[in-house]
Amino acid sequence: MSRWPDLAALRRLDVAAATLALLASVAALWASTAVMGGLPLAEASDMFWMMLTTTDHGHAGCVTIVAMLVLLVLRGIGGAGLASEAAVLLSLAVFAYTRATMGHAGELGFWSLPLAAETLHLAAISLWTGVVVLSGCFVFNGARLAGAAVDGAGTGRYLERMSQAAVLALVLIAATGVYSGWHRVGTGGNLLHTAYGLTLLAKVGLVGLAVALGGYNKLVGLPAAARSERGLWLVRTVLRMEALLLLAVLVAAALLTSQQPPTAL
Repeated sequence: MSRWPDLAALRRLDVAAATLALLASVAALWASTAVMGGLPLAEASDMFWMMLTTTDHGHAGCVTIVAMLVLLVLRGIGGAGLASEAAVLLSLAVFAYTRATMGHAGELGFWSLPLAAETLHLAAISLWTGVVVLSGCFVFNGARLAGAAVDGAGTGRYLERMSQAAVLALVLIAATGVYSGWHRVGTGGNLLHTAYGLTLLAKVGLVGLAVALGGYNKLVGLPAAARSERGLWLVRTVLRMEALLLLAVLVAAALLTSQQPPTAL
């Protein structure tokens, strides 16, 4: 386990993730252009540049694209120093903050508490999802699982740090999620009688299932993983199930951004 996560492999994953985020940002801006113009996606090209240059939404979208381009350049240069890693983290922070401004939280101003909560929420769900996907699909893949079982001490340290990162992310998600939900839903009745409220409940339910799987791993899976290779396979299986649930959470979150909160009606 001492040779994984391999730094070069992790940086390749950074490049892949940043490329995906860049393409997703462009696609989201294209879709926004179509919505603003009341046009089919295929006919939005004529308005695309105008939307980028003349609207706040377009300006913010350009910032997210630049943030990912900076990250790609930094990873392409291959710097390994503290300054390079700090610049990568700054790029990710700018991306998270700017994405938050493009949603409902951004309507209240750049320095509002809801926007700060939304930024932390995005960063925390990204941390949790990243840790789970990385661990379940890359760290504990079939080729490395036997080696991880041999290096019991290194594996135990990694699993403990993984668990600590997930717990930190969960605390931030819970705190910011409760605040943002209260701020946008307003009353308990709106949870059950609006599309936004029902989607939010579905998201919370998916998060709850993911938390249950994470709790199982922490209380049962990690101790078992420290004792046997079979325990490691169990941890990996649960992590992959958790990853699927978190991807579903991201889909629910995307649906929420396309709906009007009850307090805004």
